[in-house]
Amino acid sequence: MTENNITNPERQQRILEAAAKLFAHYGYDKTTVSDIAEEAGISKGAVYLHYKGKEELFDALIIYEGQKMLDVMLQRVESDPDAGSIFALYQHAMVATYSSPLVLALMRRDTKVLGDMARRMKGKSFSVDSNFIQHELVKQLQEANVIRKDLDPNMVAYILSLVKSGFLMVNEFLSPEEIPPLDEAGKAIGQLLERGLAPEGGGDKKAGKAALENILHMMRDMLSKY
Repeated sequence: MTENNITNPERQQRILEAAAKLFAHYGYDKTTVSDIAEEAGISKGAVYLHYKGKEELFDALIIYEGQKMLDVMLQRVESDPDAGSIFALYQHAMVATYSSPLVLALMRRDTKVLGDMARRMKGKSFSVDSNFIQHELVKQLQEANVIRKDLDPNMVAYILSLVKSGFLMVNEFLSPEEIPPLDEAGKAIGQLLERGLAPEGGGDKKAGKAALENILHMMRDMLSKY
């Protein structure tokens, strides 16, 4: 990335927003730098002032869209006094994930959207970081007494990973009529997890909210180093 992006952040944002829209709609392989420039309302040369090519732009877009998604979740968590519960956690996580079609495609490894980038990203740190975050989340929520301390944290992390994977992939195997509204699905999943994982009375929601905010800020820092 060149230094020019620092002096024109508004243009850089227009490039990233245009790329996110086109990649999500047409896919990485079918979108050209010229397409992105036209969508952003700038010249093709202006794109190259910020990025050496489409691949470098895509890498920057991962960070940009990931941070936007985390900001959505942070805003929801900070404005919700009950955000420290397992129930609220999964409601907010589902809404935040669906706020970015590109992040959703990344998490699903959707080759229709990612194209050649899916192969280049295979085995990269995205999944490793996700596993670390999952275990760290369980650890901190157990310390906050939001998840029962008598449960094996590795097993809890595994169960949460199963739920996340199912949530990301199940719509591919269902007809539109079988897919419930997002908010209802999030509520149902949250209720099931709350009943199985939370201590009697729901635990310390204030401490749980602080732990969740800490995890979200940690994820933001990790993304910035991607």
